[in-house]
Amino acid sequence: MVPRSAILSIGVLVLVAATAAVPAHAQTEPRYGASFQLVGSTADDNVGTGLRFRVSAPINRDVSFAVGSSITGFIFEGQDEADFAIDPQASLIVNVPQGGEEGLYFFGGAGAYVPLGDSPAESGPMFHFGGGKVWLLQESSLFLEFNPGLIIAEESTEVLFPIRVGVIF
Repeated sequence: MVPRSAILSIGVLVLVAATAAVPAHAQTEPRYGASFQLVGSTADDNVGTGLRFRVSAPINRDVSFAVGSSITGFIFEGQDEADFAIDPQASLIVNVPQGGEEGLYFFGGAGAYVPLGDSPAESGPMFHFGGGKVWLLQESSLFLEFNPGLIIAEESTEVLFPIRVGVIF
């Protein structure tokens, strides 16, 4: 069963995403990203792999608003011990101006950590802050990012350490 705090966190994310979808005057086309991730977790005391999807909309030249979610499988202890989790997030992304075909960015925001099935991990709201590097291609970009998150569960506080490699369209 999913606790009320996780349901409330997801509801807030949906509401924020819905209001952010209203176009701003300085806004251009949204960008879509997909990535593979490797996640270390104190919530599951394990390492997992997963996929993350994110959509971002520029607020201005340097700042974007993004929403996304991932699914992670903590599968390295075998099929009988496998756990899965989703972690929807809303973020503000700040691009650091640099010349050339690459750039740095920092981001932070809030979301939720929701374990699925019989996971021993607790769900709860999550706060994250991270950074990354992007390499421009012709019509898309490659990125590498680190996005640690702090999960505030009912009986404990846990940490996620995801490293992501992906493409922005």
